[in-house]
Amino acid sequence: MPQSLTLCYIADATNIHVQRWLGYFVERGHRVYCLSDKGGSIDGVTVIPLPNRDHLIADGKGNVSKTAVMKARAQKIREVNREIKPDLAHAIFLYQRGWSAALAGFHPLIITLLGSDIYLPRHNYRHVAQLWRDQLINALSMRQSEMITAVSYDLNRSASLMVMGLAPVELIPIGTDPHLFHPQTDTSNLRERLNISEHSFVVLSPRQMTPHYNQITIIESIPKVLEEIPEALFIMKDTFCNTAERQQYVRSLKELAENLGVNHAIRWVEEVPMAELPQYYCLADVVVSVPSTDGMPVTIFEAMACQKPLIVGDLSAYNEVIIHGQTGLRVPIRNPEVLARSIIKIHKNPALAGRLVEESQVILHQYGIFSEQMMRMERYYQGLISRKLSVPNCIRKKLNRWLFQLIVNIT
Repeated sequence: MPQSLTLCYIADATNIHVQRWLGYFVERGHRVYCLSDKGGSIDGVTVIPLPNRDHLIADGKGNVSKTAVMKARAQKIREVNREIKPDLAHAIFLYQRGWSAALAGFHPLIITLLGSDIYLPRHNYRHVAQLWRDQLINALSMRQSEMITAVSYDLNRSASLMVMGLAPVELIPIGTDPHLFHPQTDTSNLRERLNISEHSFVVLSPRQMTPHYNQITIIESIPKVLEEIPEALFIMKDTFCNTAERQQYVRSLKELAENLGVNHAIRWVEEVPMAELPQYYCLADVVVSVPSTDGMPVTIFEAMACQKPLIVGDLSAYNEVIIHGQTGLRVPIRNPEVLARSIIKIHKNPALAGRLVEESQVILHQYGIFSEQMMRMERYYQGLISRKLSVPNCIRKKLNRWLFQLIVNIT
């Protein structure tokens, strides 16, 4: 058994992947803390609240800037680290969480990239100068760390260019649990509950309901699919939304389905607990995911573990795992016509579907087993601590640190 460590995470304790990640290290006998800006609870983990924008406004701080939030979080991280004296700090998600951890100045520091944290969407910014500033903060934050981990090769390459050799970048996909996700899962109760017959051809959309994941494209593909496959049924999951924006998005999807006359071919599912999720994959004949950008989503490995063929968007993030026509099908983003043809292709060619599933098992075992990836992460933890790494005393590191603090203080 490896040495027991005190680990301090800066992460969202309500996120299922964070819960799985931290839960693994609790089970391994480590002492685990989570500084969370969204609250939450995880068995065996001491969750400590981090300030967020709403907290600062409630405290009478007035118009709270992004950097004001970062500074407040960095101060809290310093206070907690002085109290618990962790062996290392690990920020899961670069944007704001990684920024704050880097500004706090604790070492050794690891930052994990998930996708949208490094690929900052242009539409989220009123002015391009704000986008450039955040891109610079991204790079400077990563350069303060001792290690970057990324969930895909695409993120790995982007991070490597940004850190300029000042921190190693390692691929650590999150992966899935093959004991929970497997093809022998009984789906009879779910089939009855959703009123889906044995003769239906089921298409599962497994991603969160936000515009980023382009469920609108899936809905727009349905009329053409129904022309060729009248028995097709689409499962749109997690329509229970906790924000006004997401609620409006779901309403717009349902209105679109009504206008297209395809609502009868859709099963809207409000919320799916993790324990039930394998049933949805196993009920499906094909799994579809077409976001605008992505990291290495666990949904890919969950579908592979349940031995279901995949149709995904044509994103560079998938290059090593979804090879078109070999381990899945890739389609242009926001193109319902091509998506419909690909769904029909899977339906009409069972041999192709079987070949995609068979080839995907190699990828699953190479990248997608959660416990194996976490064991690799644990070895990195031990290696960082045993070498007692700190920020190298070099001019480039010092200049990056000075520039990072300057940008934070003037914006």
